[in-house]
Amino acid sequence: MCIWRNSTFELETFAPSILHKLAIIEVPIHSLAAYVVLVKTPSRMESVKWMMFTMHICGAYLDLFLSALSTQFFLLPAAAGHSQGLYTYLGIPVKWQAYMFISAICLAGVSILGFFESRYNALVKGKGTSVLKDKKRLFYIGGHYIYAFVFILPITFTPPDQVYGMWYVRQMLPCVPQEVFNHPDFFIYAIDITLLTWIIGIAAFVITSECIYFFTRIVLYLSSTKAKSQKTYKLQLHFFIALTIQISIPLAVVIAPIGYIVFAFVASHFDQALNNISLNMMAFHGLISSAVMLTVHKPYRQAVMKMFCYTYIYKTLHRASVHTEGTIVVLSSNRA
Repeated sequence: MCIWRNSTFELETFAPSILHKLAIIEVPIHSLAAYVVLVKTPSRMESVKWMMFTMHICGAYLDLFLSALSTQFFLLPAAAGHSQGLYTYLGIPVKWQAYMFISAICLAGVSILGFFESRYNALVKGKGTSVLKDKKRLFYIGGHYIYAFVFILPITFTPPDQVYGMWYVRQMLPCVPQEVFNHPDFFIYAIDITLLTWIIGIAAFVITSECIYFFTRIVLYLSSTKAKSQKTYKLQLHFFIALTIQISIPLAVVIAPIGYIVFAFVASHFDQALNNISLNMMAFHGLISSAVMLTVHKPYRQAVMKMFCYTYIYKTLHRASVHTEGTIVVLSSNRA
């Protein structure tokens, strides 16, 4: 099915009009979150500091990629379209921007997997050593990061003939206006999306399955009585609950757009308004993740409150103290 309504939501300017402005808000929030993780992480959380930072950076990069670096205008379920943003301004070809987009999504997933693996290794296995000091873990996590960069390269290096590809996409999407295809940066990433779908689908399935495995093992451990002490158990439980909330809330935001994209590919359904709206929703993932991280983890929440509220509270209390002392002095003088 091919739907085109000639609405504002379908224009190539729709996403940039929102996401480019959103980037102005994202940069300071992501920077604050990175600073808090690096500088304000307490000693008891030192073992998770760098995994938290890596997960934050991957999510923030995906966020800024969509909102400012390479805002996508893709005609899903056709693997075709163009990009708008800083990378386009710098002259980076659209096919490499598409490669970076897919890789960024995979990197965000691998960073979450790395964090769960780290918690599993520390809690269930009782090995709190750094991944850099454990060759097996380094090979496992490092291999996943390498995979995130290379798994989509076979499609990137074998683009179809653009003349034939343009004709094919026109036949596939007859409702799309000709001016969309006339864009100077319009690019056909792939004609037969079967291979592309399988490559992305397998990557998503494998990483998700591994995350679920580690998550389940951690939950089973925390449900048992293996913790060394009640205090240790409470700290581990509270941190894991906060981590789960930190990951779950942003994921809940992107479930709907990802579900639509999967539906679009499976059912060969085209609706550019929903394509653009889904893109906008996905771009909020990192922003929400940073905000939730700074809220649900008590040390980070306290650090932010101290940074932004300390001056106000101090001045308020100081004024109240001066006022009270002044009143006491006056009352004492009157009694004298």
